Amino acid sequence: MQQCPSEIYTDENNLSLSTLSHELKNPLTLIRSTLQIIGCHYPEVQKDPLWPQLILDLDYMSQLLTELSSLNTSRKLNYSKINIRQFLTNLITAYTSAALTEDKQLSLNFETEQPFFYGDALKIREVFINLIKNALEATDSGDQIVIDVKSRWKSLIFTVSDSGTGIDASRLPTIFNPLVTYKPSGTGLGLTIVKNIITAHGGSVQVYAKPGIGTKFILILPIFPPGKKPQEMAPDSTDR
Repeated sequence: MQQCPSEIYTDENNLSLSTLSHELKNPLTLIRSTLQIIGCHYPEVQKDPLWPQLILDLDYMSQLLTELSSLNTSRKLNYSKINIRQFLTNLITAYTSAALTEDKQLSLNFETEQPFFYGDALKIREVFINLIKNALEATDSGDQIVIDVKSRWKSLIFTVSDSGTGIDASRLPTIFNPLVTYKPSGTGLGLTIVKNIITAHGGSVQVYAKPGIGTKFILILPIFPPGKKPQEMAPDSTDR
């Protein structure tokens, strides 16, 4: 497990972190491209036992920088009107092929008559992508991943559950902390980004898990932005 303090950045250095992540990722991309060329010109180097690990390390560093940049901007929102059914159906469609390839079932249960909510569509999509990817990694052939959506009062309740390996109870209190990971290839930022985005929308996220049974993430989001009334929202907002 990797850990660091819960606060890894402040408002004063947000721009610097984004700029630094971008500037560091550029040479990494160049280095990886150069290694691919070397591997093509000299195929024997790819037989070296250290070669695969070198490529994996570069990919990990690139992924870490990408997620650091996402973490840096996870609280900055651009609200729009989101068509719930269309939004979730598009997500399911995007990952159905990957699930079927691994003999896993990805499905959607739509149990609300609420047609829309207001949020940052790109950020909310990032939340679900993180959770679906985690579920795919935590499940085996024949397992199920289900997204449920319900509405209560003025909120939507999204549940992303899987029948995979689950999470040990001792690890649950720290899984949202930055740079805490229990996966060999994890960056420890994905769930931190999830929590930041949901709380920035005025919502909350909870997790329930049991080893050998599965994991369930519950996201509660307000239908309208905090402090805003329905009549205050622009009537011509575009559904996503």
